[in-house]
Amino acid sequence: MGVVLVIDDEPGIREMLSVVLRRAGHTVHVAGDAESGLAIAQREPVEVVLLDLRMAPSDGLSCLPRLRAVAPDAFVIVMTAYAEWDTAVRAMRGGAFSFIHKPFDNQVLKATVARALAARDRALAARGSGEKDHAIHLIGTSPAILAVQQLIEQVAPTDATVLITGESGTGKELVARALHYASLRADRPMVRVNSGALTPTLLEAELFGHVKGAFTGAIDDRPGLFAFADGGTLFLDEVGDLAPETQVKLLRVLENGEYLPVGGREMRTCDVRIIAATNRDLPAMIAAGTFREDLYYRLAVITVHLPPLRERREDIPLLAGHLLARHAVKLRRGITGFTAAALEALTRYDWPGNVRELDNRIQRGVALTASGDIDAAALFDDQASGRRPAQKGAGDPLQALRSGQAIDFERAVADYERALLGAALAHSGDNLTQAAKLLNLSFRQIRYKVHQHGLR
Repeated sequence: MGVVLVIDDEPGIREMLSVVLRRAGHTVHVAGDAESGLAIAQREPVEVVLLDLRMAPSDGLSCLPRLRAVAPDAFVIVMTAYAEWDTAVRAMRGGAFSFIHKPFDNQVLKATVARALAARDRALAARGSGEKDHAIHLIGTSPAILAVQQLIEQVAPTDATVLITGESGTGKELVARALHYASLRADRPMVRVNSGALTPTLLEAELFGHVKGAFTGAIDDRPGLFAFADGGTLFLDEVGDLAPETQVKLLRVLENGEYLPVGGREMRTCDVRIIAATNRDLPAMIAAGTFREDLYYRLAVITVHLPPLRERREDIPLLAGHLLARHAVKLRRGITGFTAAALEALTRYDWPGNVRELDNRIQRGVALTASGDIDAAALFDDQASGRRPAQKGAGDPLQALRSGQAIDFERAVADYERALLGAALAHSGDNLTQAAKLLNLSFRQIRYKVHQHGLR
């Protein structure tokens, strides 16, 4: 049990919190304003602070940095009304561990305090043992990537839910891993699930588990990913593909840590930090009625946006060098670097598939080069040395033929096919099923072609 400080200017709230927490076995101190709370934090061995954001004369947000200065080992949980969402997000960025909404659910309150105490113990143990930093650092020196890395370092030690946005292939899973391994849950599992890869029924069974007899083939009770990730992190990739009924069940877990296995009758609880990712426009989906607004705000406590590779070209040489070293070792090639023409082609290309496509191209170049430097042809010989797919105008193959110029027929067809696939994927938010319908292809056909062209 821990030592908890409650700072709230409402006597009724202080009394209620004091009773609930003492019954749970905690030692509780109370303060009616920020200054009194700071004084208690200076003289008492406070482990967790429950801090109201709206107080007079000094509010909780301005008190937070002073509180962290006088009690640096205390974990702060901010208390907020639903209308104060933006303020709660600012508090999380300022170092608060978590937040709870008024009016309180006593079980949620006790569980949040218990999580804070456990996280504090892990942090102190790691500091005392001198454990090495296993945090993942993003490669690049562009302002955009440096800002993302700084945000990761700020919010990783908190319990905040994070929504990672960005185009397909920008590295959203890498950011999720960086958040997990820089968090206080790094010694616990990180479990990933692709929300768009399974039907709603299968996804719910995968997430929440099922009981024996829940459906045909359910011969035993089976725990879900929430159970496997207990104490750690669950990474929900492609969260924009969640079915409405699954969105409701996920919202329940985010609000009170409870879920119901498929076919079960008894609620179960879990302590899981959720990190979600999407390449879709969730606010537009909310407006269209296909994504729940309340779920969005629960997921987007902290939003990390990854820019496309074309908007941070200065990072391409660093990324290319990193990927080259990795693939050269894997493929046992004595490659020293890139020719000047290859580097120019890499930085000129627009990279519609982002870092994933760059990785594909570097691997191709390593495979086609025995030793020495990789040249542009090894990277791009099927795409005119790094130029984007042919467009109407001077680079149009039809225009070239009409003027009597020879063209590479297979390359022209491949470029046009790639452009069609890219347009369909962009329109469908990178959803293969929807893109296949637009192109009148089967799912197997589009999956093969997308892989063939390095688009995913």
